[in-house]
Amino acid sequence: MQNKKITVVASAMALFLTAAGAFATPSAPVLVDSDLRGARWMTVFTNSVDVSWEWGTDAAKARLDITGMDGTAFTTNFTKAVSNYLWRVFASDVPAAEDVYDLTLTFSTEAGAVVGALTSRLAVVTGAFGAAAVNAVSNSPAWTKVKENVVIPYDASFSGTSTNAALSAQLVIAKRHGAVQTNAFPDVAGYYGWKIRRSNWGYGTFDLTLTFPGMTNEWTAELTRQTDGMIFDMR
Repeated sequence: MQNKKITVVASAMALFLTAAGAFATPSAPVLVDSDLRGARWMTVFTNSVDVSWEWGTDAAKARLDITGMDGTAFTTNFTKAVSNYLWRVFASDVPAAEDVYDLTLTFSTEAGAVVGALTSRLAVVTGAFGAAAVNAVSNSPAWTKVKENVVIPYDASFSGTSTNAALSAQLVIAKRHGAVQTNAFPDVAGYYGWKIRRSNWGYGTFDLTLTFPGMTNEWTAELTRQTDGMIFDMR
């Protein structure tokens, strides 16, 4: 875990050394995302993620806490002899549901005094594991209904113009005749996990507004969550 991001090594080039000198063998092309603000760095593409970090001089032990949007929680501890952890995100080859995970690595001294922490947010989206379902009907009712917890992506590049003006993002979720939640993000690209099941949101119609301070563009959506089960209209 470096610079508050989790580095996932996708592949590497093989380097062979001989007495005559060094030479490199060709390797398969590797996709490189040079945009450090891009959501790709926050997307999980395999069911196992190698979490790695560097130790500070004052740290003697560390604790890794992982919490999911659906309420899952996991904690494990490390000594200074360990600098990585293979996190099994889900058991199968493809995820059963989408989720957003917050990872916190807290460093402490042998006596237990906290001397630093690293954080990261990773999202599991089904579209990263093969073909994604596409609904080409623009006025389909499916676009306006929500049943499960939702992973909401945000990226200033949605505007198709320069993103240099944007330094942060804001997502406002307002329930008609109910609560209003403003979510401010310190970056311009990433994911937000909207936990709607087993929460205080309840049922009804929700207005979502996504903006990027410094940019004039605004994205809006209207979603409806109906009561679970069947509804009968009797007259």
